[in-house]
Amino acid sequence: MQGMMDAVIKTKAAPGSMEFASVPIPKITPEQVLIRIMASGICGTDHSLYHWNEAIANSYKLQFPSIFGHEFSGVITEVGSQVTGMAVGERVTVNPILYCGQCSYCAEGIINICDNRPFLGTDYNGGFAQYVAVRAQNIIKLPDSVSFKSGALMEPLCVAIHAVERVKPAFGETAVVIGPGAIGLLMLLVLKNMGVGKVIVTGAGADKERLATAAALGADCTINVDEQEPVARVRELTGGRGADVVLDAAGHHSVVSQAVQMVAKHGKIGVSGLPAKPSELLMTQIAMREISIVGNRAYERKTWFQAAKMIDGGLNVEPIGTHTLPLKDWEKGMELLDRREGLRIILEP
Repeated sequence: MQGMMDAVIKTKAAPGSMEFASVPIPKITPEQVLIRIMASGICGTDHSLYHWNEAIANSYKLQFPSIFGHEFSGVITEVGSQVTGMAVGERVTVNPILYCGQCSYCAEGIINICDNRPFLGTDYNGGFAQYVAVRAQNIIKLPDSVSFKSGALMEPLCVAIHAVERVKPAFGETAVVIGPGAIGLLMLLVLKNMGVGKVIVTGAGADKERLATAAALGADCTINVDEQEPVARVRELTGGRGADVVLDAAGHHSVVSQAVQMVAKHGKIGVSGLPAKPSELLMTQIAMREISIVGNRAYERKTWFQAAKMIDGGLNVEPIGTHTLPLKDWEKGMELLDRREGLRIILEP
C-alpha cells in the first residue's frame, strides 16, 4: 500500500519536540502484515519520552523521527507473501516485543527477557499513526467480543497478568496493590477475577480519584497514605498477620521497603515499578521472615492468549481507558497525564 498517513512523530532528543505530521505509509516485508490502527493507548513510557525523562530515554536506542505507541489494536489491511493463517479484515492486537526466538530465554518461552528484544514504539515505529507494519508472529487475533478499545488495553493487562502470575497468590489470600494507576488497577481486576480473598489498594493524596475508581472496580479497601499509615492499616485489616502478597505498581524507591513491613511471613513482593533511585532494604527481615521479592518485566507470549480469554470471558477492562481522543489531539492526552487525570488515554487515528 502506497500513500501517506497521519502520525505523531518525535523529532529530536529533547522535551516536547513532538508533532502531528503526514508521513509515508510503511511498506511491509514478505514476513509482515500491515495494520490499520483503530485504537492506541498512551503509556507512561510514551509520556516520559515525550517529556524526555533522561533515565527512561537512555534505556532505548531511539532514532528520529520516531513514532511512539506500543498499546494498540486494529485491522489487517495487507498480508505479506510469506505469511500464512492471516487475512485482510481480521481484527488484531500486537505483542510489541520483537523477541529473537534464538536465545536460551526464548527457548524457554520467556521472551520478555530475551537477549535481543527490540520494541515496537521505541526501536521501531509504533502505534501513534494510522498504519503500522508488524511481523506476523507478533500478531494476536481478537475474539469478536473484544472491542478495539479493549484490544488496545490488552498490553497493560498482560503486564498485570504476568505480575500476578509470578507471585502466585492463592484462593482466599490477601493482596495489596501499591499504586492505583492503570497497571495497578488492572492488577486489582486480575486478582479479583482469580479469586483472591481481599484486595487492598494504596495510593497518595493526589490519587484520590484513582482510589475511588479502585473501590468502584472491586477493591475491598483503599488506603490514602497521606491520611492513614499504610503498614499499620494493612496489619489491622489482616488481623496483625500482614498481606500474603504485595504488588508494587508505583515505581517509587520507597515502595519495596514499605512492602517488606506490610507483607506476612513467607509472603511475596512483586516488583513491577521502575524507580529512578535505589531502594533501602532490611535484608535481615527478608531472611528471618522468609520474604520473596520477585521482579516482573512485561509478559510472555502465552500471556496474550490469557488476556484475550479473560476479556472474552467477561473481564471488563474498558474503565481503564478513561479518555478517547482523535490522534490529532494527542497533546491533550499528554496534558491530561500531566495533571494526573485519567488512566489510559486512547487515541483513535
